[in-house]
Amino acid sequence: MQTGQQLWTLQKQLSERKGRFMKKTKKVLEWITKVEYAIMIVAFVLMVLCYFTSVVNRNFIKASMPWAEELALYSMTFMALLGTEVGLRDGTQVAVTAVIEKLHGMTRKVVDLVKQLVLELFSFSMLNAGVQLVEKQLQHGQTTPVLKIPMSFMYSSLVLAFGLILLVQTVTLVEMILNFKKKEADV
Repeated sequence: MQTGQQLWTLQKQLSERKGRFMKKTKKVLEWITKVEYAIMIVAFVLMVLCYFTSVVNRNFIKASMPWAEELALYSMTFMALLGTEVGLRDGTQVAVTAVIEKLHGMTRKVVDLVKQLVLELFSFSMLNAGVQLVEKQLQHGQTTPVLKIPMSFMYSSLVLAFGLILLVQTVTLVEMILNFKKKEADV
């Protein structure tokens, strides 16, 4: 049988481990965020340059450049999907909060937890569907019409985005569970 002192020491050690784990996890997520922003910046610049080149070419040179349109479209796709993850992570996505804002205490925490679980399930199902699409495209070898880029690369944007959403939102879910019993003032 353990004494009160031993239980207190064990609880303190677990709390310290939890804190170290969360700090390491946060550092990894910060690095992922930097890479994600870099990809979004490159995709945005590429999209703008392609559309600009296409418009200038169409209006002044009078020549067709279908590759620019295609590249801009795929850049926009990657940017939009990664932007979805950014919006979910920092809470800037569009949401109807009229009911949620009226809830307080344990009821609010339970509703937030259920919301998070639904998001996790949706992200997992989208990630699974994206992986299946990529596998199917790898088997068939389909390419984009103009640039002849493998469609598996284009569909990998789904895997990348929903994989990141699942990862980041899982960390959020773990934090919610760890902080579930804390009072609102402590969180």
